[in-house]
Amino acid sequence: MMARVAPRSHRDPDAARFEAAIARLARARSAALIAVLPQLSRYSLVSALALALDFTVYLALAALGMSPPLAGVIGYALGTGLHYLLSTRFVFDARATDKVHARLFGEFALSGLAGMGITALVIALATEAAGLAALPAKVLAAAASFLVVFALRRTVVFAKSVSDGVAGSHARS
Repeated sequence: MMARVAPRSHRDPDAARFEAAIARLARARSAALIAVLPQLSRYSLVSALALALDFTVYLALAALGMSPPLAGVIGYALGTGLHYLLSTRFVFDARATDKVHARLFGEFALSGLAGMGITALVIALATEAAGLAALPAKVLAAAASFLVVFALRRTVVFAKSVSDGVAGSHARS
């Protein structure tokens, strides 16, 4: 029979404060996650559409006899372009960044390249170090890349301009 252990917080005020702080942090993190879910959902849909275009172009060009690497690059580029167009219209507020479209697209493309690098690294680690097969390694890589690229695009590429944040803090004063 297991002895019942009384919660520490009833005996130790420091433990009670710690538990309360953890509970507040958990509520704040949950609220932040819930707040980003609509945007993450739209981003997921846009990503799926861009991936579908990428694969369709890749498979069509390869079937027409184009070299697979070139077909892959063209498919990826067209998918990135579609992703950018849909992201600026349905996912992120591009006007809030105060960036010109050329810079915004450049940062968007660079974040995509970061995703490619993460994909390559995760696949290499998963297959070579962990001994996973190619498919599970690719699934892990896709998940890691998707989350990191979304975070980069949300916090860097489409971040609100500093002047908006400064103006907003002055307005609240």
